[in-house]
Amino acid sequence: MNHLERLQGIFPPMATPFREQRLDLDAVKFNLERMNQTGVRGVMPLGSNGEFRAINDAESVKLIQTVRACLSPDKTLIAGAGRDSAYYTVETVKMIADAGADYVSVVTPHYFADKMSDDALCQYYEYVADRSPVPVLLYCVPVYAGGVVISYSAVKRLAQHDNIVGMKDTTKEDISGYIAAGQDGAEFHVLAGTIKKLLGGLKLGAVGGVLSVAVYLPQLCVDLWNLYQSGQMEAAEALSVKLISLSKQLTDTSAVSGVKSAMTLMGYYGGEPRLPLLPLTQEQIQQQREVLTQAGLLEGLKGEDRICM
Repeated sequence: MNHLERLQGIFPPMATPFREQRLDLDAVKFNLERMNQTGVRGVMPLGSNGEFRAINDAESVKLIQTVRACLSPDKTLIAGAGRDSAYYTVETVKMIADAGADYVSVVTPHYFADKMSDDALCQYYEYVADRSPVPVLLYCVPVYAGGVVISYSAVKRLAQHDNIVGMKDTTKEDISGYIAAGQDGAEFHVLAGTIKKLLGGLKLGAVGGVLSVAVYLPQLCVDLWNLYQSGQMEAAEALSVKLISLSKQLTDTSAVSGVKSAMTLMGYYGGEPRLPLLPLTQEQIQQQREVLTQAGLLEGLKGEDRICM
């Protein structure tokens, strides 16, 4: 199976469940049992929604091992593995690969944000890719990474590397620039990093999406993908508008905490975020419940499904 086949489709960037601030692997298994029943192409733990900066190395290994053991064998496991030095990132990549990741997603280094020139970023990623036992995806998310953006010209250079096979674009940049920049690579695939970019990105040549909204509404995101693939563009446009609106109302201002609350309302186990992130208030949860109810998305869930674990 080539990289296109393994990366083509919808990937929820898994939230990491905690109970009393401790990693809850039983909840991970519970969530994956439900996720396996959807049409997602795979999952991406240890990203921004996975609170990777709040998780230590030992917990990261346990998490990936658990995901690998529970994820359907036909689905792809992309795992976040970026750190602020190339040397530590390589150590992390090897550890995560040994635990079972098919690909690693490497966020832009950003502690010294003003020093992250094209050349610095390219040398960082090339150093990592040269030593990674699994293929590498670039991950550009400036809102959480000190404003660091990978330029189109840097992507054009990095796409030439045999072990850099794509990127997740969670920027305000035009996704078409990244798609065009990657076309000179032997095999380089762009994944939309937000629901706002998904349908437009697919029309331009993106191969799928790693979408926060897919963490709590995975099948609807898969439905959008399927509508696009079957050429039902009017229906795809309507569903895209609906998902963008739901994402905005449910989680745009509450980030990880909102994602976890929406997961629990939709029958998954979201759990609490790790401090200093705070859970939603009861008022905010009720607002989410009303949005989902008005959208007709809670009607099919039994009460016990919404209060899981």
